[in-house]
Amino acid sequence: MKIAITGGSGYVGSCLIKKLEKETWVESILSIDLNPPNIKLHTKTKYVIHDLINPFDDVLSKFKPDVLIHLSFVLKPTRNRKKTENVNLNGTLNALQAAKASKVKQIIYFSSTTIYGAYPDNPKWLNENSTIRPAPRFQYAVDKAKSELLFESFASDNKSTKILILRGCPVMGPNANNFISNAFAKPLLIGIRKHDPPMQFIHEDDVVNLMEFCMINEVSGTYNVAGDGTITWSEMAKLIRAKMISLPASLLYSLTEISWQTRLQSESSSSGLDFIKYRWTASAQKLKETLRYQFTHSSHSAWQTFCDTKT
Repeated sequence: MKIAITGGSGYVGSCLIKKLEKETWVESILSIDLNPPNIKLHTKTKYVIHDLINPFDDVLSKFKPDVLIHLSFVLKPTRNRKKTENVNLNGTLNALQAAKASKVKQIIYFSSTTIYGAYPDNPKWLNENSTIRPAPRFQYAVDKAKSELLFESFASDNKSTKILILRGCPVMGPNANNFISNAFAKPLLIGIRKHDPPMQFIHEDDVVNLMEFCMINEVSGTYNVAGDGTITWSEMAKLIRAKMISLPASLLYSLTEISWQTRLQSESSSSGLDFIKYRWTASAQKLKETLRYQFTHSSHSAWQTFCDTKT
């Protein structure tokens, strides 16, 4: 099988390539990314440095992949909303167009449970039929939700192509590099007083193993992806031995927004605080029952494997 991956130089992409290079059923891999690989590649893997805001039909048509995995996406908040949207949405459109031109059999899109939003009236467990309502100012979630609509539109016009959307919670593990792991890289962790929401994680190995399973079995549909159980914000701090200070919500939101607007910090606007204030846990029951698939790591153990690399 020939597999093309956009965002192959990123965190999940690099983990996936390492895994697939070892599999005998994988004939060749093509990584398409704006950045060069950050890992040593096997001879079966080739890479192309390409900005997805530009079409790449010719690149994919020449490679002729059986599967396209679309991972390329801007995760870190930026102040240039239009530029970020151009990368995320036009990048997705170009990926879909290239997939159509090269006649891929399956497209896998790694979406996010952030598209459900973090709200005080969320149910205990959000499922695939729950309302999609990303926080308007949290662009990553907004663009993920919009990208899903692009995939749905593509699917309706290209019924012979299997479309798989995996709505993943934050990926965690020894190689973690995302907004959660970055928050714990600081000398002081911030919490919101009287709020200690349960968090979910999916281990990096479970993500790539699931993608492998879905390629081999030609899975299509939309599924939430999350490790069993939860771990609270305060429990996470204790496990990694981080010093945490809890501030009143009104004060923390104000300080975060002011520091964002004045460019004193570039991590996030105040909209990101909702995810450590309200519950936004997703049920992976559909995946377990429909695909009869089980993850190796729980949310707690996924976090623990990240902590083990820091202590």
